[in-house]
Amino acid sequence: MRVEITRKAYGDATILRDFTLEVAPRERLALTGPSGIGKSTLLRIIAGLDTDFEGQVTGTGRIAVAFQEPTLLPWRSVRDNLTIATGCTARQADDLLTAVELAHTADRFPGTLSLGQARRISLARAFAAKPDTLLLDEPFASLDHAVSARMQDLLLTLLDQRPARLILVTHEPAEAARIAQRVVTLDNDSQRWTSA
Repeated sequence: MRVEITRKAYGDATILRDFTLEVAPRERLALTGPSGIGKSTLLRIIAGLDTDFEGQVTGTGRIAVAFQEPTLLPWRSVRDNLTIATGCTARQADDLLTAVELAHTADRFPGTLSLGQARRISLARAFAAKPDTLLLDEPFASLDHAVSARMQDLLLTLLDQRPARLILVTHEPAEAARIAQRVVTLDNDSQRWTSA
């Protein structure tokens, strides 16, 4: 996958410029940097949700996204949130719910779930889409340390079982180091990306 952004701006404010990123199949990449620097904007561009930029994105294949907020359909069951959004079968959905340790919630509605449970459902839904590229925007933010660690373990297990290219936005250096093979940081002054 290759991302080339000549310029991305909101009005007169340039968010990203002269930016190029390549991510290999099955590579696990973390994006770090201060808030407001353009990490989430970059994910939205890669996902095709933001097309108002100069440049191009190629080679993504099938994309799945999990945001910090779970964005589940509140009027549908947990199982339906997987099947309707991705086209997977009920059995495939149930297998993924088992993988995220939430098989018992299949017939419940999202409003009855904790934030940690809802985020696990979002992760299951992303994998149900069988993505070539998985985009995660701070999926573990505001979770307590124990729940965050379990979610990270779960993500790594799912990636081992269903490999995909991963781009993870995070503010946590330890999280980036644990999950990613490569960390890319956006510098606030120069708006240039550096690889570590």
